[in-house]
Amino acid sequence: MHFDSESSPGFAIGRVAYLIRSGMAAVLKSAGWPFSPEETQTLITLSDAGEPLSMNDLASRMIRDPTTVKRQLDRLVDKKFVERSGSSEDARIVMIALTRRGEQKLQTVLPLLDDLRKTALKGIPKSELEATQNVLRKMQKNLTKHISKE
Repeated sequence: MHFDSESSPGFAIGRVAYLIRSGMAAVLKSAGWPFSPEETQTLITLSDAGEPLSMNDLASRMIRDPTTVKRQLDRLVDKKFVERSGSSEDARIVMIALTRRGEQKLQTVLPLLDDLRKTALKGIPKSELEATQNVLRKMQKNLTKHISKE
């Protein structure tokens, strides 16, 4: 059986993800931002949540391994962009929150990242974008179910 990578959604998604990550890295570096795209995504996820998240909830929302997220958080804590605290409900659970400093600094780079998003979406009609997002959500749901069965 011949595998055609050009017709594989996974390969196409991987190529676009690589270009987005590379673009983010360039934008963040030119702005003097001290964090990687992955660390920045951690900050954005915490900002979007609007409340502290447990380490496991944060990792789940980002679809990342908790150990990887913990390493990213170490740098973010050192720079005082996030803080760790114990859960008021269960002392074994570590809660992660964006600090005021982290939120303020994040707001300075979000417009730059939004410009990159606009560049990536240039010439794509809203209907195509919505259809693509729906397909990607369905693929994510299917794969999450599949992986959890293994």
